[in-house]
Amino acid sequence: MENIFNYAVVQAMPDRRRGERVNIGLMIFGPDGVDLRMSETRKLAALAAGSWDADIDAFASAIRKLDDPSLEARQRMDRVALIENQFTSASRGWFEVRRQGEYEKVVGEIVESLITRRKAPRTRDGSTVVAEISAELRGADILAGRDDELRSGKVLRNFPMGAGLEADFAQLNGQFHVAAVLDLRANSPRLAQAALKAIVLDRAQSIVPDYQVQKIGVFAAAPARLDELHDNLAILRPYADELVNWEDASDRKELKRIFFDAYNSHVPTPLLETPRPH
Repeated sequence: MENIFNYAVVQAMPDRRRGERVNIGLMIFGPDGVDLRMSETRKLAALAAGSWDADIDAFASAIRKLDDPSLEARQRMDRVALIENQFTSASRGWFEVRRQGEYEKVVGEIVESLITRRKAPRTRDGSTVVAEISAELRGADILAGRDDELRSGKVLRNFPMGAGLEADFAQLNGQFHVAAVLDLRANSPRLAQAALKAIVLDRAQSIVPDYQVQKIGVFAAAPARLDELHDNLAILRPYADELVNWEDASDRKELKRIFFDAYNSHVPTPLLETPRPH
């Protein structure tokens, strides 16, 4: 099974004078027609009182009448965009399904990323991406403890880079591995945070001028949101030798391999001086 599905986010704007919009659903244009998923209509209550059931039903009916699967995807979406009411389409995209059962999984990921109202994660330790990576390294016994120095070969957290900056992770063994972690799982991550992580990576070579440096940009984002986060990643990418997504299973494995391989090949060097930031 191999099919291309195009989609568009359904936005609601109850009062055009105020211009407030919310993402409330998803339209998926497949070979058999349009699949409408209106999963977050409760968001409308924050913008306007009253019941919206009749309006949503009318919108759904109009979409299905206008849609023509024989047309190209862009033409199908353009036709739907002509419907004049409180609902409109935005954030177009596409995905490919190659295996049976994959369709619902991908649609669910897109809805979770673009439509579902996000809640702040509640965990016992206030887990962040850095904490998640640390847990993996700690489990493998390669995360440095309080008394471990850089020359131990283990991975240090919060390594000082000078000028009040810190690398989220640093490891020295033959070459200096430095990682800056950017959490892009929030609804609207700040570009300034990406810029700060880029500066950390840019300073790495000056910290250890006598060593080869491997600069790793680590970010965390649902794969379905990568287009949306283009500007954040464009800031970080030029400063990283490797860019890995902690939310991607293969990238996660690659990041752990870098640290594990470096530690497993580590030869303690008592005379090695721990680099200090300038």
